[in-house]
Amino acid sequence: MSEDRLAALERRIAHLESRLDTAGPPRRSPESPSLSAAATGMLRQAKKEDKLGTVGYIGASRLAAGETLWDRQLSLADLLSADWAPVAHILETLGSQPRLALLAALLRQGRRTSTDLQDSLAGDGEQTTSGQLYHHLRALQSARLITQRRRGEYELAPQAMPQVVSILAAAFDLANDPPLFPPIDLPSME
Repeated sequence: MSEDRLAALERRIAHLESRLDTAGPPRRSPESPSLSAAATGMLRQAKKEDKLGTVGYIGASRLAAGETLWDRQLSLADLLSADWAPVAHILETLGSQPRLALLAALLRQGRRTSTDLQDSLAGDGEQTTSGQLYHHLRALQSARLITQRRRGEYELAPQAMPQVVSILAAAFDLANDPPLFPPIDLPSME
């Protein structure tokens, strides 16, 4: 094994070990629901109905726009047979650091003017022209992720907030968590 691969493996092991809680399993507050129990119920239902399963996401937030609770479920069969064009458009729109920074500013602070948003991008150390800012804002509007309330004033589209936060959380996990299990083969859709 090469030294580079061995060093990479040691870093991954150290990362996993740092995530272990030596006091036992993670503790939830008594009122915190078990997501594992919900997922187990979804799997049990899929087996009972001989279906592929369900993907779901839940959340709770206390952001500038107010308090929000959400839970969504989608059949894996429906998801895997969906038209991917609108999905690709949204993922392409989100595939930009300035756009993610704009969404983060709107999530944290609520409604913002274009000047505020320009300043938030400059705070990341990158100079963004007003033309670039409006290019990013138009792309986010086209994907229905933000709305323009008045001229020069933007906010996260209320109906998009749970999905945006869930996508960002999933992408964060993909970027930061090493895989814990080997990949598995999915059953065929027949």
